[in-house]
Order: sequence, then C-alpha cells, then structure tokens
Amino acid sequence: MRFSLTRGRRVLWVLAPAVLVAACQSGPGVVNYPEAIDACKLPGPNTLAQLAPGTVEVPAGSVKTAAAKVVPEDRSSDDNDVTDCKRVFARDLGGGKPNLQDYRLVTIAVVRYTDSDTGNAAAKATQLMTDALGDHSGVRLATGVGDESGFSEQWAAVRTGNVVLGLSIADGGTEAALIQPATLDNVQAMVTDMTNTLQRDFQG
Repeated sequence: MRFSLTRGRRVLWVLAPAVLVAACQSGPGVVNYPEAIDACKLPGPNTLAQLAPGTVEVPAGSVKTAAAKVVPEDRSSDDNDVTDCKRVFARDLGGGKPNLQDYRLVTIAVVRYTDSDTGNAAAKATQLMTDALGDHSGVRLATGVGDESGFSEQWAAVRTGNVVLGLSIADGGTEAALIQPATLDNVQAMVTDMTNTLQRDFQG
C-alpha cells in the first residue's frame, strides 16, 4: 500500500491516548535511507513478548479487523515512498488455537522521503512528524469497529533521517479486554526495536 502526505496544522507533540515519539539526529543529513524499506522486516525478536502476551499470530485476512490508518492519507506522491505491514494476533484458547473474537492488530507504516538532497528529505520528514502526524496524534486512526465490539489503541511515530516510522496497536473484538493491553512501554520498546533494525539493515 502506498500513501501521500500533506501538511497538517501544528499541534501539541503528545495528545492522549496516542503517543508521538521524536527521535532526531543532531543534523538533518546524518542518516539517509536510499532504498525502499520493507515494513514487515522491521519488527525484531521482542515483538511477541512486548505486544501480544497470551496470543498467537493468525493470517491477516482471517479476522475482520478495523481499517487501520497509520499515516493521514492513502495516495502516493512524487517525493515519498510509503510501505505498510499488517500483522494480526488472536488470544490463544490453548494449544495454539486462536479465539478470532479477541484480536490484536499491529500496523506498521514507513514513510521514506526520496528527495536526492538528504537535507531536504530530512526536513520533510520533520515536517510530517510535527505537522501531519502531530495533527492526528489525538485522533483514533484505526476505525471501522462496531459499537458492540471492545476496542483500544496505542499509537506512536519516530523520525530518523529521511524516514518516519509509524506504528498502530489496536485491540478489538467482542472479548478484547481479555488480551493484556499494550502499554506505553510496550509500544516504545517495539518502536525502538524497529528503529534499530532500520538503522542496521537499511541505512545508506
């Protein structure tokens, strides 16, 4: 899936219940990611331990989940390359048998600015963090779950060089309260894990 990004209004950096995390270098051109990034390759070995205790992973199409949107728009543009990855976990009823009425949706989006001038690309990434994503940080970006369903969400974003990495963790289903909630520490740990993978495997 590809998205475009437009400027939003500048707002507060942190608005409950979402979390906006800024990780920026001392200079705009210090880190550059020249190639496309596979969002599904970013989660590290601690993903399950941090975000889905008591659950098992299931095929993404096997659960009717909320339509998660981690970045504001859903059309490509000339100056950015965005990829996303969706993973679904369901509560384990025992022996690896999932309860598909009780799930956790993990959606990752990677926005990579493709301007050949690394300083310009980093500036655009900073603008996305402070304007477009900041404008959405207090808004539920994962929608489409019926009123009869339990639902909760944690959200975070981080910038490194010309890349913005976004993460949405949503619990849904009729028995969502039976999944131990993702906490702020869980979400930050996963973002840190993914950022380390990004810097190790994709940095130019």
